[in-house]
Amino acid sequence: MNERSRERPLARHVIDHRWPGPWFACALVALTACSSGVAESNGDPVVMKCRSAVAAGTLPLEVSEASGIARDPRRTDLFWVHNDSGNDPILYGVDSTGALAGTTLITGATSRDPEDIALARCPEGWCLYFGDMGDNGAIHRAIEVHRLPLPPIPSDAAVPSEPVSPLMSYTLVYPGGPRDAEGLFVDWERGELGIVTKGREGRIDLYVADLGTLESVDGPVVLARVGRLPIPIDPAISSQFVTAADLSPSGSRLAVRSYSTLYLFEWEGSASFDTLAVPESTSLLTALEPQGEGLAFTADGSRLYMASEGVDPRPPQLSRIDCGP
Repeated sequence: MNERSRERPLARHVIDHRWPGPWFACALVALTACSSGVAESNGDPVVMKCRSAVAAGTLPLEVSEASGIARDPRRTDLFWVHNDSGNDPILYGVDSTGALAGTTLITGATSRDPEDIALARCPEGWCLYFGDMGDNGAIHRAIEVHRLPLPPIPSDAAVPSEPVSPLMSYTLVYPGGPRDAEGLFVDWERGELGIVTKGREGRIDLYVADLGTLESVDGPVVLARVGRLPIPIDPAISSQFVTAADLSPSGSRLAVRSYSTLYLFEWEGSASFDTLAVPESTSLLTALEPQGEGLAFTADGSRLYMASEGVDPRPPQLSRIDCGP
């Protein structure tokens, strides 16, 4: 039974999705090569091509368990990185070489196992969406996503900025029980928050929630399962686990990464997303990441930056990959 004919569970606050039929495919390619496809831009076909991923610099040792990364819309050379479980909820501002620019503490938010962070529009202008959603044992009934204001622009790497606190906090529940997930993205134009699971169940699933519902409901909101993504996964092969996601600034491409591979999907919102469409894929092994986790588009959508944990004796790393015409 294919994903488009699979019946999804009904629950309160779950979105009603439809499944139109456009289909896009491209071949997987060898280690250092990049696959290409055709994307639409102002009605004209544009050939998209990814180059080899490369190391961009070393991240501060304070983010030795770097898990999420998001760009700052106010400065092209500023990104926000955070650690995962067992660390204080701190946002580390870094430049495009990985050098520390400043730090900001998050107060008033849960931080059990934050695994990803996303930049998107919000009622206040721009916000960071901080995903406390890691669950290796799939034991937690609910997860939290906190909508944060942008931190102050750092002026001195040695002096912490004023803390930030959530403007809103969303409690989310998976239909069918807990899942482990590390990929978060927000589609402000189409009013959706998306989560991509890690793959411990032997599949990569995409879930969404309506932003309007999240902003208005006082209590848990049940995620809607869109379907299974055609990403190779074998729970015995840890390099295939999905560790991050991000939506391009134009909202037309959904990037999903594993420890070893970058996948790019055409995106027009979950209502028209074809779960059978094979994504473009590119190996990330050329960046030689110790343990690649974070993923963030630049403002023009032509480059993605990636944050990696450190693995002794190697420090945490910032990497980049160019994907464009």
